Amino acid sequence: MMVEEKTAPDAGLRRLIRANVLTVVFEVVVPMALFYGLRAAGVSQWWALMAGVLVAAPYVVWTIVRNRRIDIIAMVTISVLMLSVVLGLLSDNPRTLAIREGWVAAIGGLFGLWMVVTVFVGRPAQLTLGRTIAEVKRGAEGAAAWAARWDHDARFRRGLRINTAAWGVVLAASAVLHVVLVYTLPIDLISLVTNVVWFGTLACLIAWHVWYLRKENLDA
Repeated sequence: MMVEEKTAPDAGLRRLIRANVLTVVFEVVVPMALFYGLRAAGVSQWWALMAGVLVAAPYVVWTIVRNRRIDIIAMVTISVLMLSVVLGLLSDNPRTLAIREGWVAAIGGLFGLWMVVTVFVGRPAQLTLGRTIAEVKRGAEGAAAWAARWDHDARFRRGLRINTAAWGVVLAASAVLHVVLVYTLPIDLISLVTNVVWFGTLACLIAWHVWYLRKENLDA
């Protein structure tokens, strides 16, 4: 029994990481590779973009069927896919398909603004998000103990507010930059440049996040 209790949080964390990796592969890497592969083969920008949209759909449907529910990530992905298909059918301009990149960025920006608001109103978003991560890693009791620090640890409260504000500001700024790139870059460069910029920004943000949590003893 002791072995199971120790390994269960690790197994849950591994499942969480694996699910996120699969999401990136099937919703970002595969569509981008398909787009540039088709462009290299001489396929038009419109059809190459549409193929990238449609190839992500089976994975989204599979995750919904597997989990037997539609979570917020699946809802966002479905809305983006539907928007892309509708826009693609209404116009033969390939930039109308590329607009989905801006749509995703706008949602990320709104999430970032929400995080900033929570710093000043109620409790910071990182408290809720951190508790979810702590429950995966430590179980319900460990997560409750971590979250309970909010009530008596001033350094803990200050650290979570700063961390939440940092995430919110960077996500909002990244969204603005993303939308600008979508509307100004040549269509063939949008997917590559926006993804490189996004994942580069995310990598820097995560590196800072890990460093700051360890420095302030905030790790869930």
